Amino acid sequence: MEFLESSPKGPQIRFERGTLTLGLPKSDKVAKELPFLVWDDRIGAYRALAQEYRNLIRWFFKAQLPYQDLAAQYNKLELKMQSPHRPHDYQTEALARWERSKRGVCVLPTGSGKSFLAQMVIQSLGRSTLVLAPTIDLILQWQKNLEQAFGVEVGLLGGGSHEIKDLTVSTYDSARNLAPNLGNRFCLLVFDECHHLPSPGLAEMARSYIAPYRLGLTATPVAEPERIALSAELTGPVVYQQQIDQLSGSHLSPYKVVTLPVELDEEEREAYEHYRSIYLEFKDGFNLLFRGNTSWSRFVMHAYKSPEGREALKAFAIQKDLGLCAKAKFDLLAQLLIKHQGSRILIFTNDNKTAYLVSGLFLLPLITHETKAKERKEILARFRDGRWPVLVNSRVLNEGVDVPEAQVAVILSGTATVREHVQRLGRILRKQEGKEALLYELITIGTTEVYASKKRRDHRAYAPFS
Repeated sequence: MEFLESSPKGPQIRFERGTLTLGLPKSDKVAKELPFLVWDDRIGAYRALAQEYRNLIRWFFKAQLPYQDLAAQYNKLELKMQSPHRPHDYQTEALARWERSKRGVCVLPTGSGKSFLAQMVIQSLGRSTLVLAPTIDLILQWQKNLEQAFGVEVGLLGGGSHEIKDLTVSTYDSARNLAPNLGNRFCLLVFDECHHLPSPGLAEMARSYIAPYRLGLTATPVAEPERIALSAELTGPVVYQQQIDQLSGSHLSPYKVVTLPVELDEEEREAYEHYRSIYLEFKDGFNLLFRGNTSWSRFVMHAYKSPEGREALKAFAIQKDLGLCAKAKFDLLAQLLIKHQGSRILIFTNDNKTAYLVSGLFLLPLITHETKAKERKEILARFRDGRWPVLVNSRVLNEGVDVPEAQVAVILSGTATVREHVQRLGRILRKQEGKEALLYELITIGTTEVYASKKRRDHRAYAPFS
């Protein structure tokens, strides 16, 4: 679809607080051909989701009927990238694939240049653009990169800032809150870490913008059928994809994954077996009671109804923590820190409590979601320039934050999700001369962590190391 000129005649299309209105009589036959239109008695006109703007304009264009577009308030931009870097072949191909319909998701590994691809799209399209990302850290990073790329001031929404320009970056939350007023200001939406988008709150936000053109960026696309369908509705389908192993060595650093098993000591093992038996006794009874419907959420709801169930949940948490935080892991971590002294090392934990414990034991700088923005910026700057070569975090560095100097990652503990594990590997893969990335995964054998490790490694990036 090209940009279409409206006519001074025909029904009026207006934007109203995240929706579109179409000024047609209720009996008009046009509305019958557009199933996304709903009659609104309050205003005496048809109404549709704002995201249907593209379909509505295309219909009028194909039908060669006049219309008055009073909805779109975006502008043409004259942007030229200042970077001397030439795009890689896969970025050029990704752009070409996206331009076929000017909608869709591009799946590229962390460190492979997703933001550069977005800059190519923004320059090619040359229209008002809103870039959305899930965190303050990411939108600040986007703002800096875009200002350097195009030599223009970039608006910022989030973290106390409210500055709107034709090229603006925003957190998902700010974009959701401001959609009723901003939903017609942008022609292109760029969704960074777009796997967050297929959720009720964010889906509602995306539907509240008229932007006919949309680009999704992620290293870890959604996999569940219902979320794939929702993602396709909001951004378009996956139009281009490259995996870590396809770019490793050429456009990403070569890497190795090493799994290091540890054991519980005698006291830990005794405690683990004790608490696990409490949990399993109650869980077995639940399985008999609810055969065929034994989901974890159903189990938790059932367990909270009785003292025995609540005790079983408590026991489950304790036995899980014993595996995640085995004493032997900290001894092994000390050995790894000595072995890789002088390298830039990221240590990942499953939760803040463990992150604070590691930070205290080894006197290492720490970032969690509780770390203030100014302090976080200073910590990352010191990590990047080597003053603080080791950095501990729970999950805050899983996504997006650019730390190209990182060479070694230590997974002290984590969830069973493939996405998190791939994201953590991606933190150390950005290409640097002579760099070989190394990821260590510390696993407590004889605990449920073994299962979690196996499940989260179910990705082709880990296949050579299985």
